[in-house]
Parts: sequence; structure tokens; C-alpha cells
Amino acid sequence: MGKAQYQPSNDKQMSDAQEVHYAHDFKQADIAGGFRRERVKEAKRENKSK
Repeated sequence: MGKAQYQPSNDKQMSDAQEVHYAHDFKQADIAGGFRRERVKEAKRENKSK
């Protein structure tokens, strides 16, 4: 199974506060699944080269 970024369902109506909470939870799921690892490594390389 390939890496997949988690997203909340588009057909749900949520308040702004719920969206912020969901965004945090989905970010944690992405991190746990390794989805963001390549971007983090690239960003760290850019910071070291400056």
C-alpha cells in the first residue's frame, strides 16, 4: 500500500474550530504514515545550506 495523505470528508459540515482540530489530527496521521518525511528532510537540507 502506497503512502496516502489523510483528508477529512468533503461532504461533512464542520465549524471552523472543528476544522482546525481535524487538520491537526490529519497532520498527525500523515506524519505517522510517513507521508511528510521527504518534505521535512528537504526543508532541513535547505536550512543547513543557507
